[in-house]
Amino acid sequence: MVKRLSLIVSLLIILLTTGVALSQPDLVVTDISLQPQSPHAGQEVTITATVRNAGTSDAEGRFYVRFLMDGTQIDAPSISFGLDAGRTKAVSVSWTAQLGTHTIVVEADQPFDRIDESNETNNTKPAAFVVSISPSSASRLASLKVAVARFDDRSGSGFINVGEGVADELTARLVNSGVRVLERSELEAVMQERGLNPVLTQDLATAGQILEADLLIIGSVTKVNVQQVSFSLGFLSVSSAAVDVAMSARLVNVYTTEIVKAVSSEGKEEGTTGFSVDIGKIVALSQPASTSICTGGLLRDRPCYGFGETAHIGYQNSGLPDWYRVDIYTSGGTWLKVLDWQYINTNGCGQWFWDQRDASNIQMGPGTYTAKLWNNTSSSYIASVNFQIKPGFGLAIPLIDEITVGSNQFDETIVGRATNSALNELVFKLIQGMEEVAPAVLATRGALALAGEAPTSEAREGQIARILDDERIAINIGASSGVTKGDFFQVLDTTNLIVDPATGKVLAYDVLNVKGEIVITEVRDLVSYGVKTSDFDALVGDIVRPSAP
Repeated sequence: MVKRLSLIVSLLIILLTTGVALSQPDLVVTDISLQPQSPHAGQEVTITATVRNAGTSDAEGRFYVRFLMDGTQIDAPSISFGLDAGRTKAVSVSWTAQLGTHTIVVEADQPFDRIDESNETNNTKPAAFVVSISPSSASRLASLKVAVARFDDRSGSGFINVGEGVADELTARLVNSGVRVLERSELEAVMQERGLNPVLTQDLATAGQILEADLLIIGSVTKVNVQQVSFSLGFLSVSSAAVDVAMSARLVNVYTTEIVKAVSSEGKEEGTTGFSVDIGKIVALSQPASTSICTGGLLRDRPCYGFGETAHIGYQNSGLPDWYRVDIYTSGGTWLKVLDWQYINTNGCGQWFWDQRDASNIQMGPGTYTAKLWNNTSSSYIASVNFQIKPGFGLAIPLIDEITVGSNQFDETIVGRATNSALNELVFKLIQGMEEVAPAVLATRGALALAGEAPTSEAREGQIARILDDERIAINIGASSGVTKGDFFQVLDTTNLIVDPATGKVLAYDVLNVKGEIVITEVRDLVSYGVKTSDFDALVGDIVRPSAP
């Protein structure tokens, strides 16, 4: 009898508990809408979220609905008198649209989490959208072509890829906003081939003219201040921080080399850092450890690395200012990756980082590798240094990625969010500046065209000049002939080829058939590099011409 009574009591408790859980409210965000639906930069946008009580009992009393734009709270309006079971309520906030791609996240019953719910995991709904420039702005900018130079890093922050990363992110935002922008690699390729100095505005403008740009953007990252409060034990850390990122940019008329507009921006963020370790310690990973890599010649910071660690390579230039790049090879001589081109002044030091991945982003295994230094003027390798990757994990690649500007991991950190905020503001101000100066710049271009001084592109038809060891195909036309990265060219099998003996220019030929096609992966002023899109036999001297659209 006692056992039976105990069983009945247990069942009643279970039923009562289940009944309470089943009768609780359940707040969910069912819809997010924007008005206007496709906002343009500078517009006031009303963001409306619909909250529904999907539970079986009323949500009693005041609760809040939080709106987060790109991770930052913009408002948290309240639903003052609760929400009955099965009912919905719309809440709205206002936001001034900024250029770029954004994510709005709406959280019911946040902050404070006042309502006990049957399901506490379904309160959040995200929505992504794009803010573009207005149609009137787009029409005013349609005739302009813009080149973006690598930004100077004056922040002294210790973060990696600051100048390149900011320039590339800026380029992507401008393109997404409808501005015609040249690839940064095209600008630097022209400067390498012409021996131009990227520190000189005059030389940058010259490269811009060769590429038929109208405006040049040059700039600097002037500040990356991080104030961190953390509790840490070794590399384990729980921390929050306040971050302030500042940058500036100047618009240069490439025809006159005059700075026609200067703008600046700032991004601030507070909250958890998003870094997996203490910021100071992770930034220290980017600094040379056991060897100074800027004491002469081509050096690496140590001879051996754990699997996954980043190799740090440096070169101090004792000669004349010039362009240099570092290529990574296996011990067997197989090319793996080009790290970057850098212009190094006399007694200056260039630094490169290799994340142990090849050009296809495949992780390399343990073994011996060689870093080779290529000099632009001599068109040859002038130095090399060997190092090893040993089995066993060292400090993982994600740690370095977190402080590499432009990486996905960096964007998720508090410094990345502040940087992106500053970039969005900078893009908005630059586009306003472009609209302001466009009439004068285009007038200068028109006057030069009438005087016969405007640059003109040659025919985009050429020949295969060389087939490289890594199977890339070099053709004898480049940016000065209008070739751009991503272009497709047919490789032709021809007969009756006639070449001008004085200039080397192809005058005539008859086409037998199309051998295959290549896609351009890198463009310089007078030469372009491509890879095959299918398997075929390509030969030096084969004619190439643009594929039909």
